[in-house]
Amino acid sequence: MERVRKLWSEIKFVALLAVFAGLSLASMAGAYSAYSTPVEEEKITSLATYRHLGRYDYIAELKPNEIYDNRLTIGAGENLYIKIVENLNITFTYRFSCDRSTAIVTEYKVDMDVESPGRWVKHINAVPEKSVSSQENVAEFSTELFVSVPWFEELKGTIDSETGTSSSSYNLRVKPSIHTRAETDIGAVDENFTPELVMNFSYGGATGSQIVMSGLENNSSGSIRNVDKLYHPEVSTQRQAFGALFLVAFAGLVCSLWLFLRARPEKPEKPEKLLEELVAPFEEMIIEVAEEPSEKRLWTTIAMKSLEDLANFASVIGKPIFHLERPPRTTGAKPTHVFYVLDGLTRYEYSFER
Repeated sequence: MERVRKLWSEIKFVALLAVFAGLSLASMAGAYSAYSTPVEEEKITSLATYRHLGRYDYIAELKPNEIYDNRLTIGAGENLYIKIVENLNITFTYRFSCDRSTAIVTEYKVDMDVESPGRWVKHINAVPEKSVSSQENVAEFSTELFVSVPWFEELKGTIDSETGTSSSSYNLRVKPSIHTRAETDIGAVDENFTPELVMNFSYGGATGSQIVMSGLENNSSGSIRNVDKLYHPEVSTQRQAFGALFLVAFAGLVCSLWLFLRARPEKPEKPEKLLEELVAPFEEMIIEVAEEPSEKRLWTTIAMKSLEDLANFASVIGKPIFHLERPPRTTGAKPTHVFYVLDGLTRYEYSFER
């Protein structure tokens, strides 16, 4: 009956462990989900869209040449060889559009930077600050830029000479600075736009000495948006509920585990292991014997408190320790281990059942 009672007790504790472990995992999963969901979120609605567009076009004036059959002008898409290009007439066009009725003011200016990358930069103001305005949903302007290639070549040579550098290529950067403000009935736009054109003057190489254009078209889009903040009180409640459930479940799991370990019977150590641990420090002094000498009745026996005391005494008098295992006297009893030292007719003994 005692065995059945202990088995039933273990089953109950195992069931409690399973229940609380399951609750702990479920509460952790619920808490993770709740904390992954924002309590507050933003709902963004686009009310109007707008676009900046900057586009460059150009016509190159040429010196008399063979490659273009003495044509004196070419447009975009043709190779611009430095030695035959006289001038570049560049047209820059800007357009701002919005899909809502808008009052627009655009201020702009155009600068140029002549640079030998990593060496020097020369700043030039090409178009002074100007402005345009519109009461419609579109505002635009165009401006003309004149680039004399021989003049820029001479400028580059002069700066190289002054700085002691030698440039195998240089850049002419056209940098419009555009500031657009647009007022609508649902909000305002206030943005800067810098659509840069890069003209790279490169000498030699497999393609010859050419002017290579990049950035002929630039655009940027945006929107006027309405931002609403939405609060989810149920998420906060879920966080608190799952947090409390986890604390309770984890506490129950710890308590159940403690009770289970406490109720679980300890496994008795094997007698052989206990005997080996007891004898190990003194094994060099111990001699195993099969039976006691016949003159046992003549000895005076003195009981020792421990095997250690017996070993210390044996070391002092320089005698070995004899070990004898006596069989149990009755069924179910344990054998008796007897350790003794003989000194004349005196027997010093330590024994125990194991």
